Amino acid sequence: MRICYVNPFFYPFHGGIEHRIYNVARRLAIDNDVYVITSRLPKTKAREEIDGIKVIRLPSFFANIYNPPFVWSKNVYETIKEIKPDIIDFHYRWAPNYSYAIDKLNFPKVFTFHNDFGEGVGIERVASFVNDAIFKIFLKKFNRIICISNYIKKRLMKYGIEEEKLAVIYNGIDANGEWNEKEDYMLFVGRLVKTKGIDFLIKALKIAGEIEVRIAGKGPMMKKWKRMAARYKVNVKFLGWVDEKEKTKLMKKSRAFILPSRYESFGIVLLEAMKHGCPVIARNVGGVSEVVGKAGILVDSIEEMASAIKRLHSDHELVKKLGRAGLERVKKFNWDDIARQTMEVYEGVINE
Repeated sequence: MRICYVNPFFYPFHGGIEHRIYNVARRLAIDNDVYVITSRLPKTKAREEIDGIKVIRLPSFFANIYNPPFVWSKNVYETIKEIKPDIIDFHYRWAPNYSYAIDKLNFPKVFTFHNDFGEGVGIERVASFVNDAIFKIFLKKFNRIICISNYIKKRLMKYGIEEEKLAVIYNGIDANGEWNEKEDYMLFVGRLVKTKGIDFLIKALKIAGEIEVRIAGKGPMMKKWKRMAARYKVNVKFLGWVDEKEKTKLMKKSRAFILPSRYESFGIVLLEAMKHGCPVIARNVGGVSEVVGKAGILVDSIEEMASAIKRLHSDHELVKKLGRAGLERVKKFNWDDIARQTMEVYEGVINE
């Protein structure tokens, strides 16, 4: 089978969508002809092969107004048409010229749906709603839609997508972690944007007391949240961006991983934390409960988050119990199974 993944970003850009495409594509490339069509980032090759995946990077324009930035690429339609794929798997809904190109193509099409409708805050939320209103019409033209959580499936059904078009296939992780003794800090890793809810966490820490939380990541809200942490007199250390090696080290030793997001369709970072035996404290939104199960504490309010933080700070046995539960739970999110399920969707579409 000739499979064509389309996403404006791919390695060396590292995000949740890019990790999913890579991990599924490299497994399917063992027995299939697999392409990735993407934008060309600075210092990357126009064409290369990565673990059996044929990567084609197109000349592109970027407007760095958000993370990831807005992107427009040349010859999306022409490049995919030349490949003549048996199936297209599109992963992104904020690059209009990619959407337009795929709309014109007559090959069988799957859309993998990663993020909820209407995510964002302020003007970003308004822009998201406008884009989504247009995209809902476009979405109905796909043969099948892969949802990364049951939460996303229910949301799409609410917006008029037929259930028989929807398949739930979770994100995954290479589950080869182990339990490590913990230190006296807790951790957040992610982009510092409004939807990640660090203000919610800071307010919870004000109630919880003098407990150290390390924030790894960068983004437009860093300065504002630094000022807020100082004003609230909480023990928050902003580490800035950290590489994968440092992130792993932090997760292994953290007493708990905290995810205070306002919106979260899945939360791959939760799997990353659980893989290293790090208990989770997370806001009970979107698909978070589907990921965490009984390997963490889910909360709905600032007061509940403060209570969970205090509890895991003092209860070493609970930290160990939840950490070990996480190590077992991540085994359910296996990339080999996810690749097999994805291939079944492709075959079903082609044989319709």
